[in-house]
Amino acid sequence: MTVCTVCMLFSCTSEKNNQVMNEGECLVIPFEKGVENIRTVKLSDIAEKVSFIPLETTDSSLVARQMLNNVRLANGQIYVPCSEGLLTFDEHTGKFLRRISRKGQGPGEYTSIRGIEARDGSDYVYIFSRERVLVFQPDGTFVCQFPKPGGWATSMMKDSLCLSFIINHTGQQKDRLLITDTKADTIYRFPQYDRFEVPGKFNWIYQHHYEYYLYTYQGEHIFRDYYSDTIYTVKHNELVPRFRLDMGRYALPKDLRMETVMMSVDRNSALAKARHYLRPTMFEGSRFLLMPFTTWDISNPQHIHFQYLLFDKQTGKCVKVKDDAIVNDKAGDLPFRPIARIADNVLMVWLEVPYLQEQIEKGIELPEALRNLKDDDNAVLMLVYLKK
Repeated sequence: MTVCTVCMLFSCTSEKNNQVMNEGECLVIPFEKGVENIRTVKLSDIAEKVSFIPLETTDSSLVARQMLNNVRLANGQIYVPCSEGLLTFDEHTGKFLRRISRKGQGPGEYTSIRGIEARDGSDYVYIFSRERVLVFQPDGTFVCQFPKPGGWATSMMKDSLCLSFIINHTGQQKDRLLITDTKADTIYRFPQYDRFEVPGKFNWIYQHHYEYYLYTYQGEHIFRDYYSDTIYTVKHNELVPRFRLDMGRYALPKDLRMETVMMSVDRNSALAKARHYLRPTMFEGSRFLLMPFTTWDISNPQHIHFQYLLFDKQTGKCVKVKDDAIVNDKAGDLPFRPIARIADNVLMVWLEVPYLQEQIEKGIELPEALRNLKDDDNAVLMLVYLKK
């Protein structure tokens, strides 16, 4: 295995057993009240700019089985992890730039892509494979690789520390976050206090492509646990409360958690009850927090319906987006239903060509460049740059 020599390791490598929880003031988001405050939201209310970027289609750039919640925008490049590898495209033109890494067992190769990280100003791009981190320069040059612990989600703290989220699928996990160095030695562990019993022999975890357990914002690392209503900023030895969602009557009771519901004798009845409770995630920008949410009823995962809550940090207003789509009054009239946050103030919609063709047949106005695409062309990205 190639040793990572570009990373400055912290001198402290001992495990720490005490977790400091900063219980100071954090921003409370009135989620329950917001759900009942339905308003029309226009793109002009929240966006500075809208771009449609057709991803160039070549024999080397065909995108398949893309990981939508891991698409990233950094340093003028769009990074798209998919079954064909990590593909990069120009932010402004969609021109295919390069493929980074490939599937395999050798240095710089991945067994599977579990996630990626690319940030403005960073000298490196990271691919998180199952048991290791691959480090590349933005031009695709392989730098090094190092081991990491297993985890549901991973992020890099600086260039030498790996932050891993350990999902509590057994109800008895001891840790929920680990910070490790490039030797996989534990620098710090954050204990898991939310313990519960899981009936039966099987564990059920459901994740949709909107969800983010770890994300970065202005260089900070943000964390939300699977069932938690509090979002934290992660420091090296501290979780600092950042936001708290006041879920009110929409908070999921413990007896309706998925691990219990899916093992219930009367599963359908339990799922019907779970339908009354809401499951939000968060797209954070400088001024706005957009929160896609759905119910906890997963009886038909292929047809889960998403709605949106919008919170304005400046005014404190929290509203549910009317008709579950933001009105597009800036670039044609295609409704805006973002599915991913790909940079600090950039939201994305992934538009497959057959869908666009259907919209054209319905009379939806689209930019001229999108009206002559072929059925087998790569998707078009709708990028919305939020007001700051």
